[in-house]
Amino acid sequence: MRLMSTLTRIGLIFLLGAMITVLGTATIWDEDPKEVTTLQLAETMLQDWALPLLALGVLMAMAMMGAAYLVRDERRENLEWEQRGEDA
Repeated sequence: MRLMSTLTRIGLIFLLGAMITVLGTATIWDEDPKEVTTLQLAETMLQDWALPLLALGVLMAMAMMGAAYLVRDERRENLEWEQRGEDA
C-alpha cells in the first residue's frame, strides 16, 4: 500500500512538471491578448457549451441525489427514535 502511495505521488509530481513545461513554452502566450467581455463569455457558454453544461448539471444533480441517499441513516433505533420523538 505504501508503495502505491509513493508511486502515485511521484507520478503526480512528474505530471505537474510536464504540464508546467508544456504550458510554459506554449505559443498561445505569445499572441496579442484580447479582453473578453461578460457578454462574450455568456454567449460562448450558452451557444457553444450549452450541451456540455447541461450534461454536467445532470451529472452533478445525480451525484447530489446519490450523496443524499448514502447519508440517510436507516438503523432501526434511529427510525424508532424519530417516530417516538426526543422526549420518550
